[in-house]
Amino acid sequence: MSERMERFLAWRDHVASGDSERAIAARMGIGNNRVGRHLRESDPPVAETVIDFARAYGVNPVDGLVAAGLLTRDEALRAAASEPLRAATGLQLLDELARREKERLRRSETADDTGTEASPPKRKRWRRDIDISEGLLT
Repeated sequence: MSERMERFLAWRDHVASGDSERAIAARMGIGNNRVGRHLRESDPPVAETVIDFARAYGVNPVDGLVAAGLLTRDEALRAAASEPLRAATGLQLLDELARREKERLRRSETADDTGTEASPPKRKRWRRDIDISEGLLT
């Protein structure tokens, strides 16, 4: 059995909390032979059945597709991030950038307090840029 299949079966067993294939099939509303063929014997598991299984147990189907090796974690994360980024307004994106820069500054100031050296001119420049971005957002 492949490492990918072992990882998927571990995920499936965790989600199903020890339910038998017959119990899984009943919950999904399909025959237990299909569960065995699609979720145990097929390597990789059948994507449509993985999705149906996840929905029947109320978990995110993407996690099942990643566990089955049908999607990589990076692909799942990119897909999850792309739509909200497209839907965000320019103002929301600027606000997020300003928040991240403020956080980065706080971290660098904390590093300064612990004795790590940071160049003062660069910190001043970033502070100026944050002041400018805050002005844009008000």
